[in-house]
Amino acid sequence: MRRRQALQIVAAAASLPWTGCGGPSPNTAAGQTASRTPASGPSTAPISGPTAQPSASATSAVEAHPEPATNTTPDPATNAAPEPAAKPPEPSYARVICRVGKNHGHVFVVTLADVLAGAEKTYQIAGTAKHPHEVTLTADDMKTLLRGELLRAKSTQGLTHTHRVHVRCAPAEDPPEWVTVCAAEFSGKDEHEVVITASDMDAGTDKTYDVQGLAGHAHKLTLTAADFQKLKKEGAISIQTSRLEEDSHMHVVIIRYPRPKRG
Repeated sequence: MRRRQALQIVAAAASLPWTGCGGPSPNTAAGQTASRTPASGPSTAPISGPTAQPSASATSAVEAHPEPATNTTPDPATNAAPEPAAKPPEPSYARVICRVGKNHGHVFVVTLADVLAGAEKTYQIAGTAKHPHEVTLTADDMKTLLRGELLRAKSTQGLTHTHRVHVRCAPAEDPPEWVTVCAAEFSGKDEHEVVITASDMDAGTDKTYDVQGLAGHAHKLTLTAADFQKLKKEGAISIQTSRLEEDSHMHVVIIRYPRPKRG
């Protein structure tokens, strides 16, 4: 009897569930997987939280070697069409002034169309004189005129003499800097001229003038502040030009203010 009872007790114990260390919890729901972390070694469980952040060393490496930026905005400087070159301003000339030195009936006419055309041209200037002369203006001369500069030239010879000429493009009315308010008489026959403007008289300060005019050589003429004062007070002064280096000649100039009105 005792032997049989002992065998029955052992068999009954073997059919009972195990609840010792390491066994699954009886409260684990069906279909779930219990995760366990081993006592040592890295975890092999999948990361189920937020995305892992890079380490400090990885961040430094990225900052040290950044990816080159890609510019997707078109560069207007390269895509824009080139701007056309600025046109030079149109000359505001209305006429061409021509003068003939020591004139005895010659007529010299240059048209504004001639200057704008820019081609070389020869002009007959006989006029009412009994002999002919010619004046040739080159293409470079036309460019000089278009720049608004005074052009000095000389005619061909006729009856053993020539004539000096002045040519200049001009607006419809002479600008103030071309208008003299004084009359000037030079000794000799060299056709020197001086232009003393209204602003010069108002300023009354020392000023030096180029008085070449239609002559073939130049002189300087200096009016001091005292000369202007005397001219305003007495109406006339007498002064001398500079001397010419070639032959040391000079001119006496009588200046009167105001300039007498013509006609």
